[in-house]
Amino acid sequence: MESKAVIESLKNNVYQLMEEFRLLQEINKEKEQEIEALRGLLKEKEFENAELNEKYRVLKMAKSLEGASGENREVKLKINEMVREIDKCIALLNR
Repeated sequence: MESKAVIESLKNNVYQLMEEFRLLQEINKEKEQEIEALRGLLKEKEFENAELNEKYRVLKMAKSLEGASGENREVKLKINEMVREIDKCIALLNR
């Protein structure tokens, strides 16, 4: 009779371990999905950062040209045109 109790106890332990394993697999799957979502968000933020860096570079160039040229209005118009063109390219990339 004692061996039957030991076998039953082992059987219960195995079922419990199997259930815990299944739960851990579900948690793992959820965490993997969360990681993928965060990777996507990181990629978006990296793109936004690159976009802002490009705009900063253009504005910095505009400031340097502003002081060096007597044709400020023309320079500003040209820079605005460049920024619009960059924005169009970025919009196309986002599709």
